[in-house]
Amino acid sequence: MKRIGNALFTAGLFLVLTLTGSSVGWAQSDISVEASVSESTVYTGERVSLSIEISGSFNNVSRPELPDFDNFRLLSNSPSTSRSYRYINGQSSVTYTYSYYLIAQKKGEFKIPPANITIDGEAYTTNAIPVRVVDRDESANSSASEQPDIFLQLEVSDKKPVAGQQIITDVILFFRDGLEVNSYQPVPGWKAEGFWKEELENSGRPRAESTIIDGVRYRKARLLQFSLFPTKSGKLEISPYKIVVAVRSARSNNDPFSSFFSGFGNNQREVELTSDPITLDVQPLSETDNAYYLGAVGDFDISRSISTNNAIVGESIEIETHIRGTGNIPLISKPNYELPDGLEIYEPQESSRINRRNGAISGSKTFTDVIIARSPGNYTIPERTVSYYDPSRDEYQTTTLAALTFTIEENPDAVATATNSGQFPVSPITGLASWVSVTPAPVDLLAIWWFWVGWIIPLLLLGVAYWRKSYIEKMETDTAFARSVKAADKAQNRLDKAVAVSQQGNIKQAYNLLQKAITGFISDRLNMPEAGLSNQAYIEALKDEEVEENLVKNVRMLLDKCASISYAPNTTHAYLKSHVGLAESTLEKLQKVL
Repeated sequence: MKRIGNALFTAGLFLVLTLTGSSVGWAQSDISVEASVSESTVYTGERVSLSIEISGSFNNVSRPELPDFDNFRLLSNSPSTSRSYRYINGQSSVTYTYSYYLIAQKKGEFKIPPANITIDGEAYTTNAIPVRVVDRDESANSSASEQPDIFLQLEVSDKKPVAGQQIITDVILFFRDGLEVNSYQPVPGWKAEGFWKEELENSGRPRAESTIIDGVRYRKARLLQFSLFPTKSGKLEISPYKIVVAVRSARSNNDPFSSFFSGFGNNQREVELTSDPITLDVQPLSETDNAYYLGAVGDFDISRSISTNNAIVGESIEIETHIRGTGNIPLISKPNYELPDGLEIYEPQESSRINRRNGAISGSKTFTDVIIARSPGNYTIPERTVSYYDPSRDEYQTTTLAALTFTIEENPDAVATATNSGQFPVSPITGLASWVSVTPAPVDLLAIWWFWVGWIIPLLLLGVAYWRKSYIEKMETDTAFARSVKAADKAQNRLDKAVAVSQQGNIKQAYNLLQKAITGFISDRLNMPEAGLSNQAYIEALKDEEVEENLVKNVRMLLDKCASISYAPNTTHAYLKSHVGLAESTLEKLQKVL
């Protein structure tokens, strides 16, 4: 007889071992080993702390095997250790920290070599750490008294970029030991002329690090971070940045590692700091090949798709071009495609998702072309080769977008209507006709239509006259009502004027009129102030009115485009007309819901 109990036990044991093995494998793959130092710039003879941190899920860990420190002296082979546990989402982890102290022995640029650790039988190696050692005696003889106690500085990722390249710009605060910074406030008005500017999102408070400048010990902290995109080549100057900081003397001058944001004291004062300007030598882009250049500078992935491969006559089809990556996403222009005869294009739209985290501008941009076929048949939109410039490779990268094919069929409803329209549904009368004499019935006035018309028309005319009189009086006395009524005509006049101004070559003024048409329409319909509001205020007002998301997206896109026109010198009259067409359809839809 087969023993079922033993079979179940064997299967259960196999399942437990499988799950345990997979858990251990996952835990080991999640192990992190990192090394760090307390100071990246130190004096000769100064002590620096080396910390080795091991975190993850494991069973056994060995003490780190330290390398030979040629330019540093190890104070003790016995480290100070600490251990902490965490339990998140059913998974436990532990963190071990080993701390050693080293003495810098001579000046120069050095690297602390990696250390080796064995974890659950596997070997791990830490990262090498660069450290700069400054001679203490030479620093003492420098003119330290001439150095300021606190100053502001801009640091850029590249001083010789190409036009359109993303330049990461850090706003760095330097202050001597003995000072505590309680708060800071940027001074409004930094324009960065000649650059498209985007502020990056950095979570958490600034963290201060120690450094040595011209023999003087400072603490430095990155307050803000921006992405700047030069819009033209040549010598461009990043204008000075200004902040107001609240500082006071530290409670203990012997504590060089006091917190960056400390408590307030009686000797607190506010200081306005201004950074020095930075001049960039922006290089022009080299000549492109035959590929269509999108104005994109960075690292991107470009593709396009079609909403359907089968449609009927008169049905809309969407062609979407997707651009994803890191770089000048807000400045990328729409690619143009060759369309075969028989297709019409309507209301080109664009949408973008910008990610301002992780120290760079990244995200995606999507261009949507809406086409309609007027006759049946097989259509092919030919392949298109587009290009962008990759500054890391210093060359153009090309992408070939495959051809799009689709079939348009005759509308069956239209065919049925055309077929039935030729038929005559009345049958002739056949047979013997006879004549019958009919006695007329008495006339009933209430059953005669013109009797009622004679009464109703005067009443309608009287009602229309009364409504017209009330309407005129309300237009003259109720300002909000008058603005709401005239909003559509006023917006249309501005759009027509924008097209006319664009034909004369003044694209910037045309987009200014386009922006006024949109914001003026929204403010008139919602009785908002006519001026002094930001674009975001209009977007929030539409959201408060529960306007559908697609309409709000169109309005935001149009306002962003109008705001950025100064940084898009290649904009054409045809491009403006496409935005005017989108604005007209958007305002028409808004008129129905506002």
